[in-house]
Amino acid sequence: MFLFTKSLIKEMFDHALAENPNEACGVILGKTLFQQIKDLCVNKFSLEKDNILFSSSFNHDLNLNHDDIRNILTDLSGIHTEIPTEDIKTIKEATEFLAYQGGNEIAKSIIPITNTVKSPYRYQMDPQEFLDADKKAGRLDLSIVAFYHSHTHTPAYPSETDVRLAVESGWIDPYFVLISLENNLSPDLKMYRISLDGSITEQKYSLLN
Repeated sequence: MFLFTKSLIKEMFDHALAENPNEACGVILGKTLFQQIKDLCVNKFSLEKDNILFSSSFNHDLNLNHDDIRNILTDLSGIHTEIPTEDIKTIKEATEFLAYQGGNEIAKSIIPITNTVKSPYRYQMDPQEFLDADKKAGRLDLSIVAFYHSHTHTPAYPSETDVRLAVESGWIDPYFVLISLENNLSPDLKMYRISLDGSITEQKYSLLN
């Protein structure tokens, strides 16, 4: 699951409408489940952020016990029933558990990026602006959690070109957000995962006020 604020969606809609009839594009910065676990380890248990890795063992590497793990997972999942902490030994396993339970990656901000081809049918992000956005994410302790772009005359679904560019870029961990302007008065937004084999899976998202 993915969490958006209504104001961020409005920013993307406004950007798409401002660039129309050309496609708009940009990146979404946010917190992954891994980063949220890392933040809790730092804030709750005063651990050094640089020592917390995706492969870290809670017990052997971070010196955290089952109660500590349960507190982290309860905070991030909202689950107050029994959590099988004996089966969750690493941060990787914790992120998988949270994802299965519907844990949320959280959008924090968007960065509009110039579409250098200025076309109604495709986009190409300005490479320097993209690099600057990636560096900004690092400075803010965020990640590029999604890419977004608009479709000016077609539905909010990845085109063959969108899929090809995603696979060729190798950037398949972030979500792909599509904004359709088929109806300018009511833009449509959908999210997808695109795999290395080119398969497309629609993803759900929730809205925060």
